[in-house]
Amino acid sequence: MAILQGLLRAASTGGFTEPQWAADLYTRAVGASPADMQRTPGGAALSMHWPVEANGREINGRRGGSFLDDYYFRVHITPSRLDLGNVVSAQTSPVFLWNAFLGARTLTSIEGLDEGIQVGGQPAPPLLFPGLKELSWDVTVTPDGQPVLDTVVTWLFDNGSAPGLRITANRIIAWTFAPDWGDGIDEVLSALTDVLQSESAVSQRRRLRIALRREFSGPMYAEGRERQLLDLALFGWSDRIWSIPIWPDIQLLQVAIAADSAFIPCSTQYLDFRDGGLAMLRGEDAFTSETVEILDVLSNGLQLKRNTQQPWPAGSRLYPARAAQLLEEPTQRKLTDRLVEAEVRFLVVEPSDWPEWLPATLYRGYPVWARRPDETEDLTHAAERLRKTLDSGFAQPLITDAARRALQVLGQRHVDLGREARALVRSFIYGMRGRQQAVWVPTHMDDVTLLATVSAVATTMDITHIGYTRFSAGKAGRRDIRIELWDGTVRMRRIIGSTEINSQVERLALSSGLGIEVQPHQVARISWMNLMRFESDVQRIQHMTDSEGVAAWATVFKEERDDEL
Repeated sequence: MAILQGLLRAASTGGFTEPQWAADLYTRAVGASPADMQRTPGGAALSMHWPVEANGREINGRRGGSFLDDYYFRVHITPSRLDLGNVVSAQTSPVFLWNAFLGARTLTSIEGLDEGIQVGGQPAPPLLFPGLKELSWDVTVTPDGQPVLDTVVTWLFDNGSAPGLRITANRIIAWTFAPDWGDGIDEVLSALTDVLQSESAVSQRRRLRIALRREFSGPMYAEGRERQLLDLALFGWSDRIWSIPIWPDIQLLQVAIAADSAFIPCSTQYLDFRDGGLAMLRGEDAFTSETVEILDVLSNGLQLKRNTQQPWPAGSRLYPARAAQLLEEPTQRKLTDRLVEAEVRFLVVEPSDWPEWLPATLYRGYPVWARRPDETEDLTHAAERLRKTLDSGFAQPLITDAARRALQVLGQRHVDLGREARALVRSFIYGMRGRQQAVWVPTHMDDVTLLATVSAVATTMDITHIGYTRFSAGKAGRRDIRIELWDGTVRMRRIIGSTEINSQVERLALSSGLGIEVQPHQVARISWMNLMRFESDVQRIQHMTDSEGVAAWATVFKEERDDEL
C-alpha cells in the first residue's frame, strides 16, 4: 500500500487558513481599503484604530546643519581680501560673487569706494542678480588717495546680504627729481647695539635692531616746470611714502623696451634689485617716469609682476627703487626765479636687507679685516683709558685707570672703485652689525723692524730695540703682530715673551714658527693687530659718482679686550 505524506492545515483566528494571508492582515492594519476588507475569508471584518499612541512625550532638539547650509542661501565673494603691498601704479584685480540663493536677488549698492578705488565690469546698481549664478567685477586701486589704505568694499543686497572685500595697500609716489652729483649722494647705514662695559673694559654687546636702517641724502636741482612740480609735490605730499631711486645704482637701457613688456634686460649683479621690490624707469625730465614691481631678479634682467605701461627707448635711465619717507621738510634755496636747490633726506621704510660678509681669514677664532686703508688723507690713531676722577675741588684730584690698560682707537678711510668693491664694503658693514661683531684690525704701519733672518722653524725673532720689553712685555693690545712680505705672503703670530739683548736689539718669543724663512729685506711691514669693533653704530658711504665710479667710506675702530683669546 502506498504511503502519502501531507500537511494538516489548522484553523486560524478569524477564519484565515492560508499562510500568505498574514500579509493581507498586515496590509489591513496599516491602512486597507474597504474593497480589501471584503476579501477576508469567512467574511470577518477588521476595524481600524488610528492614530495609535503610546507613552507620548515632548522631545527637545535642534536642526542639524549640512553642506546645503554651507553653500547655499548666501552670497559668496572670492577673494575676500586684497593685500596689494606697495601701489605705485593702477592695479586691477578680478573679484567674483556667487549668488547661492535659489532665487534672484537685487544688488542695491556698492559701498566703501574711497578715493582711488574703482569697481567696474558690471552695470551700476541696482542690478538683478540671478539665482545660482556667478558674476565678476574689476576692482582697481590707483596711487591717488590716502597713503595707507585699509578699507572694506561691500556689495549690499535687498535681503540684507553684505559680502565684503578688504583692501590693504601702501600708496607710493615716485620721486623723479634727479640729484646734483657735485657733492655726491650720502648713504647712511644705522644699527642699534647695546654695549655693556665693565670697569675692566670687558664688554657684552647685543644687537637690538634686526635690520640696519638706511638713509639717502643729497642735493636736488629743479628748474622751470620741474621746479613748479617740486614745489607742489612737497606742499601736498611731503608726508607721503615715496618710491625713491637708488641713485648710485643707475644704468642706461641698452635696448628699447616696448609697451606691455614683462621683462627688462639689464645688469643686476651688485645692484640693489630684489625679488618683490621696485624699479624705476625715467626719461629726460621728472614728468616721464614709471615705477614697476619686480617678480624675479635674474642674471640678465628683471621679470616684472605687471607689464610696463609705456614704451622706453634705449638710453632711458633704470634704477632700483625703495619705499622711503622724508625725514624732514626740505629747505628750498632760491637760485633764480626758475631754479631752486633742495637738500633732501630720505629714510627707507621697508626692510633693506643686504648679504652679510666678514673676511674668511681667521686669527684666534675671529675674522681679520686686513684691507689697507686709503692714506691720501690723514688718519687718526689714538688710545683711550677708562679713567675715573675723584675731585673734591680743594685737593689734587685722584685719577684712576679702572681697566689698567689703553684701548686703541684706529681710524680708516677706504676709497672704492666699481660696483663689486662697493657691494663688498656694504656687506662688511652689514656683517659687523653695528658695534656687535669684532674683527682683528692691523695698524698697517711699520711698527716692528726685523733685524735678522728668521728660519722656518724658529720661534724667536730679533728686532730693532723699541722698548717693547720695558713698556709692553706681551701685554694684551700689543702682543699680536701681522708680518706682511713684499710678495703678498702674510703670517700672524702672538708674542709670548721678550728680552733685551742690548741697546740695539730685542728678541721676541713667538707662539709658533712662521713655516717659511723670512729675511729682513723680504718684509714689507710688521704691524700690531688688535681685536676691534666699530666705535659707532652709524656708518656713512659717500657716493661721489654712480656705482661704476668712486665711493668713499670712513670709519673708526675701537679695541675690545682679548685677554681670554
